[in-house]
Amino acid sequence: MKINGNKGQQGRRNREAFTLVEVMIAVLIMAIVFSSVFLSMSMGLSISQASRENLRATQIMMDKMEGVRLYNWTQLNNSSFLISTFTNQFYETNNIGLTTATGSGVIYTGAVAIAACSFSTSYSTNMRSVTVTIGWTSGRNGTTPHTRSMMTYVSMMGLQNYVYND
Repeated sequence: MKINGNKGQQGRRNREAFTLVEVMIAVLIMAIVFSSVFLSMSMGLSISQASRENLRATQIMMDKMEGVRLYNWTQLNNSSFLISTFTNQFYETNNIGLTTATGSGVIYTGAVAIAACSFSTSYSTNMRSVTVTIGWTSGRNGTTPHTRSMMTYVSMMGLQNYVYND
């Protein structure tokens, strides 16, 4: 009787174990789950980086537009007064509270163009079109080009007359 009892327990143990096929399917499912989690985290970080770069480009363009807003009409039309090209860098640091920024970041290059307006009205000679264009490269190898542009109109009797008295 003991021999038959041992065979029954051993047979039960064999039935409770996983087969090689079941283990391989479980490993495959786990690999798919982990790879999808990793890819979604990687995609989220790259979207966050792209948003950060776009925001910085918008900040630089707004800074240039705010500067143009303060020029008087003579300065705005003087090509030697206005700097038409610029370079700005976004420093990425993890050190909060430092007074100097260190680190490598994205280099933004831009241009400010002032042109006569293409209006067909009588006041078109008293207005200028100001366009700020900025470009940068990003991506894993820094090979993906990006450009953004912002345009506004400035009039001879506009906001700058509140700051400067001609």
